[in-house]
Amino acid sequence: MGNRATFATRLGGIAATVGSAVGFGNIWRFPYITGQDGGAAFLLIYVLSVLCLGVPLMIAEFTIGRSAHRNVVGAFKLVAPGTKWHWVGVLGLLVAILILGFYVVLSGWTLRYTALAIVGDLGVNDFSTFVSDTYAPLFWTLLAILLNAFILLGGVQKGIERASNIMMPVLALLLVILVVNSFFLDGFKTGMEFLFVPDFSKVTGQTWIDAIGQAFFSLSVAMGILLAYGSYLGDNTKIGKTALSVATLDTVIAVLAGIVIFPACFSYGIEPGQGSGLVFVTLPEVFSQMPGGHLLAVMFFLLITLAGLTSCISIFEVPISFMEEEFHISRRSAVIYSCLWAMGLGIVCSLSLGIWSDFTLSLPKVGTPDHDVIFDFLDHLTSRYMMPICALLTSLFVGWWLDRDIIHNAVTNWKTDSGWYLRPLLWLLRIVAPLGILVIFLSGIGVI
Repeated sequence: MGNRATFATRLGGIAATVGSAVGFGNIWRFPYITGQDGGAAFLLIYVLSVLCLGVPLMIAEFTIGRSAHRNVVGAFKLVAPGTKWHWVGVLGLLVAILILGFYVVLSGWTLRYTALAIVGDLGVNDFSTFVSDTYAPLFWTLLAILLNAFILLGGVQKGIERASNIMMPVLALLLVILVVNSFFLDGFKTGMEFLFVPDFSKVTGQTWIDAIGQAFFSLSVAMGILLAYGSYLGDNTKIGKTALSVATLDTVIAVLAGIVIFPACFSYGIEPGQGSGLVFVTLPEVFSQMPGGHLLAVMFFLLITLAGLTSCISIFEVPISFMEEEFHISRRSAVIYSCLWAMGLGIVCSLSLGIWSDFTLSLPKVGTPDHDVIFDFLDHLTSRYMMPICALLTSLFVGWWLDRDIIHNAVTNWKTDSGWYLRPLLWLLRIVAPLGILVIFLSGIGVI
């Protein structure tokens, strides 16, 4: 392993990995589809999907990364020398690079709304005007990139781990305060019924697809992130326990976000939705009517800013670690190159929502293809095509091809633990996870 950086503590590694998983989807997608798809009935299916699909894929990526202690491409080269499997790492690297383009724009939006909340002017109903503007979103995108760069230049321990050890507890504290506030809202009971009362009549085939897809995307698999962070885990870290801890905390945070959002919406007669409209249109309107809404708005938008920042840092780390190790350049140079790329693609994504909105692209799809602006095109390209393919190949690689001694050493910490879950893990990676990933892929391209 040489002098390669690792997380200083197990808790630091968990904090960083949970931060990578907790992102915008936890706030604006998970709560809504939970309520829409049957409340507790959906939660049961989701937890099953996490255990059978998400956690095994996390362990698979941790296994490759921690065994090699290399970047997303170099790790495959080391554990599968002389083969073409490193192209799976290349695909994961490309996913991270493309996602950066629109994720830094989203991060800029949250920074802008946090600033507006602080000064007491959320600009209710100005979201569409803002995102279609030419210059304002670019300023906030640049600010988000500079904030990421400041942390990333500190390296793994003094940058990523130290920031995660600060931001994740703050995020948790803000979330708890907002949850407590929800208890006193008139719509608390209605919101809890929407979120938690099981309604099995709403459970359909689409419910299972939603649950599998949410489990897949929420845990940051198939972006190179978990492999990169796995390479920073110490040899004494129990990767199975770490994966389960991350999945549990990620789910808890997503559920708590629902407890924050839905009582507020139902208290003020506003129909809850999902996506950016929920966060940047619906909730500002709610806060503007709520007693103490100014302070609550500041805490909420700071919450999603921290969630976006911890995720963005982890995405940046994928190309940064790759350039450091494969091109043998300094971390400072790798950070600069990654930020320049993110800014360039971020400009394109941002302008595609405004002056370049007439330019659209489409992906192959059964039925009527979507004609997307570049912002949405990159989102759909990575989530519907590249990530499922990357996850499928990773699952098959670890389940069927990777040397059994490497997997055994990874799950038993070099024979210091029992590794009781090795056999069920291999069964899940060989059979169950590939089938689940195929469902996600076929759903994304419109076959089912």
